[in-house]
Amino acid sequence: MDREALLGPKRQLEALALRQAGELLAGPTGVGVDIELMADINIENETFVERNFTAREQAYCWGRPNPHASFAGKWCAKEAVVKAVSSLDLGCPKVWTKGDAAPLDEIEIVIAASGAPEVVLYGDAKAACAKAGVRQIKVSISHIDSFAIATAVAH
Repeated sequence: MDREALLGPKRQLEALALRQAGELLAGPTGVGVDIELMADINIENETFVERNFTAREQAYCWGRPNPHASFAGKWCAKEAVVKAVSSLDLGCPKVWTKGDAAPLDEIEIVIAASGAPEVVLYGDAKAACAKAGVRQIKVSISHIDSFAIATAVAH
């Protein structure tokens, strides 16, 4: 098949993707990003791990080939979620009211059936997201060398 024959379906797929992206991004959108030096995530501190990660997250991370990278990635995702929710509606009163040292175990990052990270909210975090008008949160996590990074988008 020649190049010109492929351009028609390609253009149709591009138009469909743009329309779907537009539907997804309709309304307010909040974006958050966090990057951490893995060494700064002290997984040897049992209190830190218990306070910030659910039992399911801990089991997942400890079972991975590089637990430190997994914990750091989940930490970044949680921080990115807080930032995305906070930036969803800049006119909304502050929704995270526990302060900067609040535990993050009410924001859980699990692995969806697709293999992508998925956000599950509990307690005050769930209430804060409802207060902010959040309908959905998507996250992406990556790590390389000594760093972990995550991006969150809240709608």
